[in-house]
Amino acid sequence: MQTLHPTIKQSLIACLLLAPLLQLIGDSLWVSQAFPYSWSLWREASFIFFIPTGFLLARLVAPRSATWAVVACGFYVVGSIGVVTMMPLFRLGAFYPVQRANEFPTIVQSVLDKGSYAATLFLPGLCFPVSLVLFGIAFLKHRVLPRAFAVSFILAGILFWFGNAMEINPLMVASDVWLLLLFSVLAYVVFTNNARHTAPGLAASV
Repeated sequence: MQTLHPTIKQSLIACLLLAPLLQLIGDSLWVSQAFPYSWSLWREASFIFFIPTGFLLARLVAPRSATWAVVACGFYVVGSIGVVTMMPLFRLGAFYPVQRANEFPTIVQSVLDKGSYAATLFLPGLCFPVSLVLFGIAFLKHRVLPRAFAVSFILAGILFWFGNAMEINPLMVASDVWLLLLFSVLAYVVFTNNARHTAPGLAASV
């Protein structure tokens, strides 16, 4: 596989660091309930950087299993878009009444029971934590990364699911911190000479 250009490597490192960091800032503002308008903008911005990281993860898996790479990356991209599309609806909470802190504003709640609106709103976003679990399984199954990394991706997906889908705020912030640490270490391992000692063929793929 062709070696990545240094500029692309630097861009991917930036994405690995900025994506979870911006999401952590946004979710911290959400939990504080002090900035009902701006918190969602941080989360929207985070997924600009999340999407390239999905292609990097798929690139790591592809030499061992193209099927796992395509499926996991597909869930990842759909999930990223799904999460982003929900953010403007949450932002309406700055102007329309909200019954509970984690709920959509009343204006959105009023249409959730219309046809398949709720399913088309929630299901795409839920693909994101599923994709993290899929990548973790792929890393574990095909020994792309050390077992600790694989398990960490699976745990990241579980934390994201409970924090967001189950509306547990401490786990939401914990999942962001976990992803930030995981992506930071991953950037160091993948884009340094340590890659040669971490997984066979990994250095050649990046």
